[in-house]
Amino acid sequence: MRHKGRRKFKRSLGVRRYRKMFILATEGAKTEPLYFNIFNDGNTVVHVKCLKGNKQNSPEYVLKRMNDYLKVNRLESGDEAWLIVDRDQWLENQLIQLHEWSQTNDRHGLAVSNP
Repeated sequence: MRHKGRRKFKRSLGVRRYRKMFILATEGAKTEPLYFNIFNDGNTVVHVKCLKGNKQNSPEYVLKRMNDYLKVNRLESGDEAWLIVDRDQWLENQLIQLHEWSQTNDRHGLAVSNP
């Protein structure tokens, strides 16, 4: 017998909330992915995918890795793609190329560290 005004304690099934994805093309193959992997513990509202570098780590190759990835995989609504490089050894015109790419889309970004 059901009483008027009594709540049902039934859990509704729905779609799991989408975690915002950050695609990162990094200069390094080990250190940067380790830094950003902290966000992939399942308790955060974001997910980070690092496109690891290799022996070819110049800004041009960081950009190439990102462009190759984006040719095959599209960004979902709210996702972002970022290029991450160190300032220390690269020429200004190499970094300008990355900056110009980051200005082509509101969901593209550039992070430059300067140790």
